[in-house]
Amino acid sequence: MVLLDEIVNYLKTRNFQCIKSQVIEKDTLTVSVIIGKQKVNLSYFYDQEITSLPTFWLKEPLQFMPLAHVNIRNISGVDFGWICVNDADSVSVNYEQPLLAIEESLIRHIALLTKSLLNPDWNRSELLREFQSNWIQLCLPKNKQLLAVCTDVNLQESNVLRPLKGSTYGFDSYYMAEISGSNSSKIGVRNWSTNIVNRTTAGKAIVIPLNELEPAPFNKKGLGEWYLNAMENLLSNKPELFRKFGQWRSKEFWLILNAETPSGRTWFCLHLESRKKHSLPKSKEALEHWKLQVVNLKLFNKDKVLPRGGANLKLAKKRVALVGAGSVGSEIALKLSSAGIENLDIYDPDNYSLDNLYRHVLSENSLDFPKSMAMSFMIKNRLPWSNATGFPGKLLDLRMMKNLKNYDLIVVAIGSPTHERLFKEHLVKNKIKVPVINTWLEGFGVGGHSIIDIPDSKGCLYCAYVCHETFTRGLSSNLNFIESNQNVTKNLAGCGEQFISYGALCSAQTALIATDLAIRFLEKRLLESSKVSWKGDYDDAKENGINMTHRYIHFNESLRVEPLYDEDCDVCN
Repeated sequence: MVLLDEIVNYLKTRNFQCIKSQVIEKDTLTVSVIIGKQKVNLSYFYDQEITSLPTFWLKEPLQFMPLAHVNIRNISGVDFGWICVNDADSVSVNYEQPLLAIEESLIRHIALLTKSLLNPDWNRSELLREFQSNWIQLCLPKNKQLLAVCTDVNLQESNVLRPLKGSTYGFDSYYMAEISGSNSSKIGVRNWSTNIVNRTTAGKAIVIPLNELEPAPFNKKGLGEWYLNAMENLLSNKPELFRKFGQWRSKEFWLILNAETPSGRTWFCLHLESRKKHSLPKSKEALEHWKLQVVNLKLFNKDKVLPRGGANLKLAKKRVALVGAGSVGSEIALKLSSAGIENLDIYDPDNYSLDNLYRHVLSENSLDFPKSMAMSFMIKNRLPWSNATGFPGKLLDLRMMKNLKNYDLIVVAIGSPTHERLFKEHLVKNKIKVPVINTWLEGFGVGGHSIIDIPDSKGCLYCAYVCHETFTRGLSSNLNFIESNQNVTKNLAGCGEQFISYGALCSAQTALIATDLAIRFLEKRLLESSKVSWKGDYDDAKENGINMTHRYIHFNESLRVEPLYDEDCDVCN
């Protein structure tokens, strides 16, 4: 713990002008600096423990505003400027050296204020770049939240629907505006709410593109002036707005505004409410009839939502078939869809059973339902732009399909070497050139494997079956960690109740390496047939008397993607 007197004395030795004082009944360090010709006072409220980058507050901020990265906060009735010098999560603070941490923070605060005060062009650019966050600062915690499905930036209208009565969480708790003609329209209706017909209309929204954007007001008092300036600009640049909507008379207007900023197109909302019906106000006198509130607008479209969640928009048109919706396959299905793959066909002949609960992504609500269909329903409910579809077929049933070539990739997660090789044989005989990933895990948590067989590249599925002792094609994969011809199943209830022992972590890890291969390939970052394995520990297998392969003992390449090609493969050579 460092005392306030120690901080004051230390900063004085570093040539800072500072004093100890009481501000709003708190022990405070006040530092005075001259920036340009202006005196700036910064206050640090003393804290015995430093757990984050120390914060210096700008005193009497209204005389300097608007400033980029400075927000007005009222503390015990006194206005202070909170200065954002860094994302709190991106800074590691040496709490063992509090004096150095305080000095470093002070230097950062002064540097940012200097740039804002002395470089007006940079200050304005930053205010526009962070327009949306500054706008939301004006939104009261209990203000309305509006979810807008919108991709078209042009002038248009929309109905605003009220939240579903009694809903506190989820999409049903938002006001909702769905813009007519939006590419997201059908998806919004299908996925947002099964009770959409029970919503009532709250009013009309107008989507308005702004040619020019002024920085957001730094407090609510400036909201009216900001609005009138925007209207004046629209009168000269978009007279069609008032020709089309100027005669509307209503008690509520929802203005969904959009404009280009240095960080891209930003969307924001302003709500106007009056006791009587009036037309859209264009003057200070007309504005007196209205109450203005900033609305927390949540834009809901692919360009906004998918990249923010780490998905790749370029994968949307890829067609992928996943065979097997078990513990591994279900994880793969969810992860491929989360990566941005919309067109996923899921094949599995089995129903979801109690035995699957503890290592599957589906919940108990899907018990006795076909796995493939349950997975497609779950994915579409969770990821609104997904077109995942479930089918009851087996891998060998796909041999009857005439359009296998239409798939960009087939992922096989059934753990059946015989069926996988028969399917490969079908592809070779019929000259069907479609990339295939085969993935499987081994019992007792010893590991899992994935291979990708890319036509016209070196390496194929058969390379993974070359026996390195006889140099011929064997019955088991040369990637395996457990020696063949051993009983690796457990039995709790007699014939028909055998199972392979592995946990949900093993399923997830195996799904990760398979999905990684898939995404790399679909993003054209992987061009050659490849293999990858992960290695777990041997304890459980040892307890059950299971012998391991030579590969397991000497394997040190976990998660490393390596060439699949084997020079002794009878197909590749």
